[in-house]
Amino acid sequence: MKKMLLIMLLFLTACTNGGPADDSSGENTDQSEESTEAAPEEQQTSEESEEEMSAADIIKNAQSEGSKEVSYEERQTTTISTEERQHVIRTITTRSKQDEIKIAVDDGTDIKTHYIFEGEHFIYQNGDVERQDDGRNIEGSSYGDLISQLEPFKEGTAEQLESGYEIRYEVEGEAGVKPFINDDLESSLEAVDHINGLVLLKFNEDYRYESAELTLTMEMDDETINVSSNITMDKIGEINVIEKPKGM
Repeated sequence: MKKMLLIMLLFLTACTNGGPADDSSGENTDQSEESTEAAPEEQQTSEESEEEMSAADIIKNAQSEGSKEVSYEERQTTTISTEERQHVIRTITTRSKQDEIKIAVDDGTDIKTHYIFEGEHFIYQNGDVERQDDGRNIEGSSYGDLISQLEPFKEGTAEQLESGYEIRYEVEGEAGVKPFINDDLESSLEAVDHINGLVLLKFNEDYRYESAELTLTMEMDDETINVSSNITMDKIGEINVIEKPKGM
């Protein structure tokens, strides 16, 4: 159980012109034909340039396009498995344009929903609302903040897709996983003997962050642990306020 809790801590917290104007007036027919023939080559050069866009370019554009956005809905499913057992955790995080956030956690046996707004923390479970003594600060949870936290993945490799862009980040050893865990949890990696995996980040043609996939294989105390996590982003900039249960 201690191992499972460690893995969940590590990875659940880690876890934008048209073409040139026609100025051919005064040119002869041969020049026009040459210009026409050159167009496909220019188009090809442009396409090649787009294909060669780096991961750093994609993240920079994503940050530029989405830095002022606040709200979103993030759905994440994480599966942690060994030879003997499997544990699945599903979370839905909803951030509105207001100073509030909702996090619903389904651990396979129960669903617990956290509401944090105006510094207050409430838990809704089994129809009951319980106010928590610990206040919470949701600073750093906006969409723009999430995009800024993708900075470490600029070292990955980029590929242009039909519908946008993809960044592949290879996880090799402890150094490879550090970019996407909290500093407070780095010491927990000492319990891991070996780790490797892959992170895929996908953006649409306007550099909106759409989804992420994480796959990891870890070795701890002669046991192999497989972690897979899928994240989808939706409703970016569309959520004005979060509905709350009575009693809040």
